[in-house]
Amino acid sequence: MRPITKCALAVIGVALLVGAWSLYGQQTLTGPQILQRVEEKGGIGGLEGELISDIKFDIVGKDKKTATNEFRFISKRKKGEPDRLLVAFVKPDDVRGTLFLSIKPENKDADLWLYLPALGAVKQLVNTQERKGSFAGSNLSFEDLGSGFKYSESYTADEKVTEEKVKVGDKEYSTYVLTLRVKKEKERTEDYPVRKMWVEKTEFVVLKGEAYNKTNKLETVFEALALGKFENDTVPDRVLIRNVLDGSQTTISFVTRKRPAQPLPENLFDPNNLKNLKIDDLLRL
Repeated sequence: MRPITKCALAVIGVALLVGAWSLYGQQTLTGPQILQRVEEKGGIGGLEGELISDIKFDIVGKDKKTATNEFRFISKRKKGEPDRLLVAFVKPDDVRGTLFLSIKPENKDADLWLYLPALGAVKQLVNTQERKGSFAGSNLSFEDLGSGFKYSESYTADEKVTEEKVKVGDKEYSTYVLTLRVKKEKERTEDYPVRKMWVEKTEFVVLKGEAYNKTNKLETVFEALALGKFENDTVPDRVLIRNVLDGSQTTISFVTRKRPAQPLPENLFDPNNLKNLKIDDLLRL
């Protein structure tokens, strides 16, 4: 038998390596692994690094009254540091200059503050009623925004996932379907014991979500209505959050996303400095 040459050994090695990667690529991720990838991607206004987003909320209340609010979201996410989010109310004029600040250490509840310029007062949102209050009359709460949608802190994802197709606009996407179940220690504070999440398989964008209340009824639905690109990442450009029980809904549109030209000053995220921040200065960032 002829000896195996170095060249032949190299070819065999490459073939084995390619085969190993092929098998790895075919492995199905578990629910907790997928949820981790989703949270690394970030939620509303929550991409890694410093980000400025102009966002519009079109709101339909349960009484069918409509409202439109515009905001500037200023966020900073850096590993090893608390997530920080400052939301400036831009329109309508009667709430212009109102500020909402969230500082969220990892694996801890966010600290939340609200600055009301008409009163010249900064209020920390402490009790459950305040934290779960509607943000600007929308289908999101102050706590929703402050938590950064980090569901893994309150929920455990089932290991097993299924797969489904989800249509956004005129395009169909392959998704993982996750089931999230509330952790025992969070049962008293979470309104939804079970959530489901449809996650796009390549970029881990959430395309659809459902939340089931304590009577096991579907209460809240999330849908991505349009997707776009930011720094080569696929991101939601327009999403709908709808309460199927009372008929209220909020459509959230990302008008612009950008990185700040200069590093964001630390005093933007200081609750003691909120009353010194001017809306026009924030809009110039």
